[in-house]
Amino acid sequence: MLHDFANQLDQENGDADGVPELPRRGMYTAWGRVLAVDFHELVAESAEGRAEVLDAYGATNPAEFFAVATETFFERPRALAAEHPALYEQLELYDQQDPALLAPPVGSVGLDREDVVG
Repeated sequence: MLHDFANQLDQENGDADGVPELPRRGMYTAWGRVLAVDFHELVAESAEGRAEVLDAYGATNPAEFFAVATETFFERPRALAAEHPALYEQLELYDQQDPALLAPPVGSVGLDREDVVG
């Protein structure tokens, strides 16, 4: 559901390109730089079978990368913040919230192994 919602946000400006309408005009440069670097990193990791925190489907194209990153931002925020801090920061600025503050601490009862390993 988060993935589909991110796709819809991405298409608000008419294009599915991984660049939704950002809250401030000045955010576009950093957004483009950070997401491009992490997208290409995921493409390389996926090709080698090493994608861990971000789902390899995000290596499909920049639009799917944004959707996968958004999913991970809300579902595994601490893992994303640890492995991709600049990406996490961009999503935090875009979404105007920090889900890692609300996530249970690593090692808490009820966490799946994938929430801890990553």
